[in-house]
Amino acid sequence: MADYLVNSLGFSREQAISASTKALKLKCKENANSVIEFLEKFGFDKTQIHSTIFQYPQLLNRDVDETLTPKIRAFQDLGLSGSFMINLIASSPEIMRMDLESLILPKVELLKSILETGENVAKAIQRSTWLLSGNPQKMQQNVILLQKHGLSSERIQKLVVLNPKCLLYRPELLQESLIKVEQVIGIKPESAMFIHAVPLMLMSGEEALRSKFDVFKSYGWTETDITKLAKKLPALFKFSGNVLGSKLSFLMKELGYRCEYILQHPSLLTLSLKNRIVPRAAVFHVLKEKKLLKNKFALYTVLCYKETRFLSELVIPYKELLPRMYDAYLNKRMGSLKESEK
Repeated sequence: MADYLVNSLGFSREQAISASTKALKLKCKENANSVIEFLEKFGFDKTQIHSTIFQYPQLLNRDVDETLTPKIRAFQDLGLSGSFMINLIASSPEIMRMDLESLILPKVELLKSILETGENVAKAIQRSTWLLSGNPQKMQQNVILLQKHGLSSERIQKLVVLNPKCLLYRPELLQESLIKVEQVIGIKPESAMFIHAVPLMLMSGEEALRSKFDVFKSYGWTETDITKLAKKLPALFKFSGNVLGSKLSFLMKELGYRCEYILQHPSLLTLSLKNRIVPRAAVFHVLKEKKLLKNKFALYTVLCYKETRFLSELVIPYKELLPRMYDAYLNKRMGSLKESEK
């Protein structure tokens, strides 16, 4: 197996050895060639073939006519487009080992009854192939629970496409989480943020969520402040307490932002501290000290810039005048930036 992966697919020796531990023996080289040819004809590029085989080298031992073609045809018949199928298989090739009649077809039909379009089904399965092995009764029960809680079909579809694992939890846990989203976070089912808060509660649980609330309280936030923030952007609380604490420390202690300002601009807490907030704040500080900012930039504004715009407006124009700042930013070594241009 390892030799074939190196000689035919361009794997490094290390990659080939790693992959071959999942499929110790190549049954037939001719069959493996047929599988590769099948994938190429279907539209897989070399990178996608490499990724697929690395994750699931047993695919090289599958019969093209008896196993692969029927599965692909079944997905096509259900309305899944070629590009979605390629991305789905390349990211989760284990679906090619699932039994077509007993697992794949019944689950896809169920998902299509919930999500309506093949495109939605493909997106959901790509995010969680566990949908194809989930308990169908449990999945249907969870949909009914969501409906009873006031969610329309359209919002259920959006929830499942974005967070398909919601269908796989025990109905009792889902029911409890739906209630606690209202009680703990204060988001009602009619709010657009409700479908973003439900997965958060399912994954974190009330205790972990309250411990993150305590992090905010340690920086002077009130329960009302935290509830407002959670209602605006519940996905924030997917970050660990340590990460949230580090961001709050820098934003409030180093940059002087008050709770009210962060509440107005909650996306600040979604930005990477190391790769965006700290280096950009350092550049901004240097340019402001040297009175080189031509416009009345607010730090929040430049923190939200796309990287290309930030570079073109606030870094590259000062390459000659402030070469150390330029090099430091590009290398993201901003710790001593304030001293480097003095």
